[in-house]
Amino acid sequence: MIAAIIASAAGGATPGTPTIGTATAGNASASVAFTVPAYTGKGGVVVYRAISTPSNIEGTASSSPITVSGLSNGTSYTFQVRTETSYGANSAYSAASNSVTPAVPPVAPPVAPPVAPPVAPPVAPPVAPPVAPPVAPPVAPPVEPPVSPPVVILCNGSPCDIAGGCVCFDNLNCACP
Repeated sequence: MIAAIIASAAGGATPGTPTIGTATAGNASASVAFTVPAYTGKGGVVVYRAISTPSNIEGTASSSPITVSGLSNGTSYTFQVRTETSYGANSAYSAASNSVTPAVPPVAPPVAPPVAPPVAPPVAPPVAPPVAPPVAPPVAPPVEPPVSPPVVILCNGSPCDIAGGCVCFDNLNCACP
């Protein structure tokens, strides 16, 4: 009743009650979403206050969502939101939100640094067996025409080499080239 008298004296009226949205758990905190009421009073600063059940831990904001910090991880909470004006008129609290349980976020397992694949020792290119210098085919000594043994005949009692091209005429004369 006194709040209504103060609100009336200040020229305002009781603001509308916010519509509760979804609460989301964090690490020792919660984010409480809500919809702003159609009427927030006449003039003045408007603040929205969320309060937890249990523990009556509060958080305020000038718009949605409100973060409520200082909650105990592992404890289940619900929240209600109300509108407050600078001239002292406050709305009723909204309906309770969904239940959330703050928790420490899971820690991702450490990521092992990348491991380079094993490096094989360098492989030398195949080595060709030593190559002997080219061997020239054996060179045969020059072939000289066979030398015929002299065929010697007696021509008029003198030797005449007919194999060397000599000619004996009438068994008397030996003529050689």
